[in-house]
Amino acid sequence: MKFAKIYWYKVVVMLVSIATTSIVLNEFAKLVKHLLKINYNTAFEFCMVIGMLLFQFLFIYKKHWQLQVIYYYNVLLVSLFGSIMLIPLLIANHFLVLIDTVNIIYFFCVVAIMFFIHKHKVSQLQLPFYLSYTWVLYRLFILIFILY
Repeated sequence: MKFAKIYWYKVVVMLVSIATTSIVLNEFAKLVKHLLKINYNTAFEFCMVIGMLLFQFLFIYKKHWQLQVIYYYNVLLVSLFGSIMLIPLLIANHFLVLIDTVNIIYFFCVVAIMFFIHKHKVSQLQLPFYLSYTWVLYRLFILIFILY
């Protein structure tokens, strides 16, 4: 019962973050779909987000469950923030034809900002610093998978 009282809103925010991230990144993938080697869709992105949570679990499973929930909450907020930062690019592409280079540079600028926010959050939670690097490592694995 205590879990429900304390964490229900965090679970709702996490679900909204997963859904929003899946939708926004799917829309971004449409901009660069000719560069991708797979059929990228919202379901794939949803699985990527869940996969990231499972991958990160390998590095936090020894931590208390409450700290795990707080970490997941924070990492999904970082993803939500990144998705929100991509929306202006999606809007710009609706009205203009931006070249791939602009779209990709913008995307990686967002990823860099997300990395530093994630690093800050990990530090605030007093979790191991390498969690930020494993977070990037997972994304690099996925990037290699969708490009090659």
